[in-house]
Amino acid sequence: MKIFQIDRKIKILCLVYFMVAQSSMMARATSDSFLLKYFQPESIPLMIMAAASLSIVLALFTTYLCGRFQAFGAMRIATSGIVITLLAMVCVVYLFGNKGETKPIYVFAYMLCETIVILPMVLFWGMAMGVLNPTESKKWMGLIGAAGTLGCILAGFTISVASKQEFVNELSLGLVAAVLIIVSVILMVRADLFKLTDDEPKPDVEKSNSVLSKLLVLISSKQSILMTWLVVFSAIVLSIVDINFKFEVRKDYSEDLYDFFGQFYTYTSCAQLLLQLFVVKAILTRGGVIAAISILPILLLLTAIGAVVFQEQDAVYVGKFITQVVFFTIEYVGLQMLFLSVNKKLRGQMNSAVDGLTRPATIAAISLVITSTLAWWQEGTENDIVLRLNLIIIVLCLCWLFVAFLNYRQYLNSLVEMIGAKFVFPRVTSASSTPSFLPHSVIPKNYNLLENQIAKVSSKEERFKYIKEYYSNINPTCLTRKNKVFAKNEFKKLLIECETYYHIIATIRLVHEFKDLEISLDEMFEQKLEVLTNIMSTLDSNINFLVVFDCIKANDVNAKSEAIEVLKGVMGPKRTDILTQFVTPKDDLQKPEISLKTFVEKASMDYPVPILRELLMAFTKETFLEVKPFILDCFSHENNSVRETGLKVFLSLETDPDEIGKYCNMLSSDSNASVSLLAKKRSNKLQTNNSF
Repeated sequence: MKIFQIDRKIKILCLVYFMVAQSSMMARATSDSFLLKYFQPESIPLMIMAAASLSIVLALFTTYLCGRFQAFGAMRIATSGIVITLLAMVCVVYLFGNKGETKPIYVFAYMLCETIVILPMVLFWGMAMGVLNPTESKKWMGLIGAAGTLGCILAGFTISVASKQEFVNELSLGLVAAVLIIVSVILMVRADLFKLTDDEPKPDVEKSNSVLSKLLVLISSKQSILMTWLVVFSAIVLSIVDINFKFEVRKDYSEDLYDFFGQFYTYTSCAQLLLQLFVVKAILTRGGVIAAISILPILLLLTAIGAVVFQEQDAVYVGKFITQVVFFTIEYVGLQMLFLSVNKKLRGQMNSAVDGLTRPATIAAISLVITSTLAWWQEGTENDIVLRLNLIIIVLCLCWLFVAFLNYRQYLNSLVEMIGAKFVFPRVTSASSTPSFLPHSVIPKNYNLLENQIAKVSSKEERFKYIKEYYSNINPTCLTRKNKVFAKNEFKKLLIECETYYHIIATIRLVHEFKDLEISLDEMFEQKLEVLTNIMSTLDSNINFLVVFDCIKANDVNAKSEAIEVLKGVMGPKRTDILTQFVTPKDDLQKPEISLKTFVEKASMDYPVPILRELLMAFTKETFLEVKPFILDCFSHENNSVRETGLKVFLSLETDPDEIGKYCNMLSSDSNASVSLLAKKRSNKLQTNNSF
């Protein structure tokens, strides 16, 4: 990856996220230090709830701002407001903070820091998702995340150094303010990169523009509801882990909280960086969104099971380490990619409502529950506490995984609707009559019978003819599980054949001698691709794959990216890569010329009959010695026309009478009358000539 060749938009996003993540991590370490230094254990859940409540109010406000000024405008306003408040807070802490550890100023300072942890991050991703498509996201999310992780690492070192200073509180808050000032300047200078074009109909001026009306629109869709539940379950688990982690830290490291949090967040940031540089891109490109939103609950589930089995209370440190490392590198990226199936101008607004509002609301609720049941969480022996905590986490993680699966299905469905490839009404086919060469009508009650008949056909040409007719008349909405298994198997076989033809065409298309062969290959390839598309419709009857392919062929980068994402969801990344190249214009192929000898050596007797015949007829006297072994192999081909064509070409090119006599004698007893007659005539002619 050459850093200087990266698009300017990605560079700016990396720089902004570097600053945002740095401010977030410094604010996190500062808030945790305030919380554990100035408040008693029973107040910890209550303070977390208070900070979350403030975040809810701010999320409502930023949701309104996103709807009014887009995510970019909302982030500029929010960042400026936070900077002003921070600067004022530094002055207040400096003047009055040392006059009492329980002063209300630390309550507000803690809540302000907690707001900084969440709010700029949510707004950044709302802004970023507005200017990225699925392909760009998968390609560059790792790099953007790595930039953020570098910011977190720097923040960890900075806080560790600041912890040794006399005015650590003021210095920590001041550093956060300084970083956010830089963010504000960048957003001001590079505003042109993040403003979305006004390419959609303007809203009705009489329609309500209130926060409530916008939230009602957001919660009215199935997609936003599912995403809300995903955030709810993840926030519940992460809150429970975080609160119990804080209890353990306060008990074990009460003497040097700043230094502990500085080192902890530095180490977790280093682990994040390794993931983002070497793992995240692979997960997103190969595993996709479903892998990104499932890895964290799976890891926490395994950790909780391990804690129950081994009765280990320190598992809470492992759980917190996992959440800190995986959440900001993989899980959160997966959540943001779910917003890519939303209209661009709604992404920032929905992000603020679903993530920015739901997450703090859930954290507030869980904190309130833990506050009211604090004695229950800590009663009994250490083994009882471990068992109680981790059994709850196990149940919640299972729910989290189920909701993640539902979200991914809805994500694909929304993308299909965005590119206009969804079948709205039931499919109607002409599958009521009996085609000329199929033994039964292609109707649902005959599907199993026809598939059994097709499976018995040994000839590839005949089998393809049956498959083509069958899937041209089948009704994809009436298939059983067994029918779909059969379709998947035929799809795999046909995909391999199409890939073979595609590579042959790409190899010979620049060779003049192979022009006729290329035409034949093109015709066969198009037929197979059409049948392949029909089979794909049986795998998901709600998708019009012809429209999907049209989007991939189009010049619209976003539509192409969304269409490819749909294919990956249905077919998998590897098969999608193959299918995508099929619909790429052949003019884009840049393949070097290949010699006839090399091509013939790689040729197979399994090629379709028309292809073998065209290949045989492309041979000349100049190339005969190179291709002679291939011609001789054709003499034993099961197809009559291949043997006949091979013999004709052989007789027209071979000059050695002994060789001609040898193979004519062999083929004179061929089962095909045309082949045997031709061989006998030439053999008799040789004998006549020899007699003279």
